[in-house]
Amino acid sequence: MKNKFIIIALVIGLFTACNRDEYDAPNSLSDVSWYTSGFRDTIIQVNVNNFASFSDLSQGALSHKWTIEEGSYYLKGPITRSDTIFDDFKIQPESLESKDETIHVLFTQGGLKKVNLYNEFSEYVEFKGADGFIFPSKEVAGKWVIDTTFIVDVYDTIVPKILIRQNGIVVPHESETDEIIVEAGSTLEFVDVSTIGRPNTRSWSIAGVTKTDSLSVIQFNKLGSYKGNLNISRQGESIPGDFDNYKIPATITVIPSSLPFEVAGEVVELENQTIQIPYNGEFAPFSDQSSHFTVTVNGTPFAIASIGLNASNATLLEIKLQEQIYRSDVITVSYDGSGDFESTDTRIPGAFTDVPVAMFQHEIVKFDFESNGGNWTANVENLPTTTIDISTEQAASGVSSLKVDAGASGNWSSFENLVDLFHLDAGVLVQYEYKVYKATGANLNFMAPWINNTGGTVTQFWHNDIATAPENTWVTIRPGKQWATGTTADDFNLYLRHSGSGTLYFDDIRIIIVDDRP
Repeated sequence: MKNKFIIIALVIGLFTACNRDEYDAPNSLSDVSWYTSGFRDTIIQVNVNNFASFSDLSQGALSHKWTIEEGSYYLKGPITRSDTIFDDFKIQPESLESKDETIHVLFTQGGLKKVNLYNEFSEYVEFKGADGFIFPSKEVAGKWVIDTTFIVDVYDTIVPKILIRQNGIVVPHESETDEIIVEAGSTLEFVDVSTIGRPNTRSWSIAGVTKTDSLSVIQFNKLGSYKGNLNISRQGESIPGDFDNYKIPATITVIPSSLPFEVAGEVVELENQTIQIPYNGEFAPFSDQSSHFTVTVNGTPFAIASIGLNASNATLLEIKLQEQIYRSDVITVSYDGSGDFESTDTRIPGAFTDVPVAMFQHEIVKFDFESNGGNWTANVENLPTTTIDISTEQAASGVSSLKVDAGASGNWSSFENLVDLFHLDAGVLVQYEYKVYKATGANLNFMAPWINNTGGTVTQFWHNDIATAPENTWVTIRPGKQWATGTTADDFNLYLRHSGSGTLYFDDIRIIIVDDRP
């Protein structure tokens, strides 16, 4: 049985001294006070099969009694720090009542447990707690009674319980004879449904993959037989800790896939100009295959420097070109299907033609108005006739955009975001980009976007593209100006204004690093 003994240093020496079994006779002073091993906690928290301590420090009581519930036991010290099993400390004969001043109570059942203190006094008394809390006595049959109940939250020992789902169906896993057959490239869902012991952290470890979500999806790419396990724990500063390790009895057997070995997702350019192609399975090691691939940049084939696998994920094929590529490039990748490489489950990759590459965007900051739209507000110089709100009437992406409705022309319709600050490096060229929807009747000659910081105006990206932008459709505007800050800083912000009238919707406002082909 797992027990984690929590040592609490009490000034009254509850854990290392014997109980004072004799109850002191009342004196002429009446006062009520108590102390617990939970200190000021409203609810005392302990592990099951562990104990909490309570001390009645009252003076002048006519009578005094502790009462506990079934499944709880009084202990008699001394109890040392090395003690973790407390059966030998149970007071015999067992009783649910005690008149000791100090009690140590062992809890053998999980859940909310009660410990009651009942004192009688000849005069009015009150307990004065922290933050002005006062617990007054009540008069009962001519005596003043303090009747208080301490709540102890007893945490059960963790008992792991899981489900494994394949294609949405729960499959058996509880027996050593259970076998879960998975085609390479397919997934299983591992679900932690543990409730006993209230665990709050977990770590799945299966086929070399580690996941920490309560519902974790794990893809199996390599042929072979695998076992798995779940480490589960209860952690936190204010709760008693516990842990367990569940070894999954079933064997997971990965067999060759019946699916074609093919590209399975978007082909992308990484920040370091690597072209990454995801497949639906792992590649076995291979020699140079560059003669079977063609990469075109703006319609022209570019020489391939290397083709290999991602160092940490063998489902990702990576291509490096001999020449530099840029965000503005249009790149496609083709494979002739004649290479001599294969997946780890012996499947042959199929040919494909002119698959587009999603270029790395080099974004400094982006505002899509889905999660942080409320941080955009009217500038102090905004006209009272211009309203600025988050709207779901139009959106270039997601469901929201920033609506700027200028009822009249003049200086200025202006809005800014002073909350979501961003970083710029000295000497790095950046530029504005945004998407705008110009409603019917909008009349604007220009837009003036700015990059500011706490020192004030830094630079503006004035442009008149908005004047000729079509109405009632989303267009992307990237002003021609390029600018680099002279000082590296983290306090840059965005500010936009115009002097026209009508309704505009803004979305996906970005500051991007200049990365255009010369």
